Amino acid sequence: MFKKGQSMSINVIIVAALALLVLVLLALIFTGRITFWKSSTEMCASHGGVCKPACDTSAGETKSVIAYKCDTKTDDCCMFVSPTT
Repeated sequence: MFKKGQSMSINVIIVAALALLVLVLLALIFTGRITFWKSSTEMCASHGGVCKPACDTSAGETKSVIAYKCDTKTDDCCMFVSPTT
């Protein structure tokens, strides 16, 4: 009739999992591993652009408004812009 043990509630398990996730994120931030992710999201190619010395405006390319990074500082991040109607 009476239970000898007591089971953990689901709330305790969820809180423990969230605390573990926060600890992992803090460890990544303080060890500098998160900078790899940040730098890869700032690259031109990850946003559909192409790094070129000059954008080909006749082909519909334009220089990106946002300063995405290219491998060389002299290149511009060129993106295709669809014509508006």
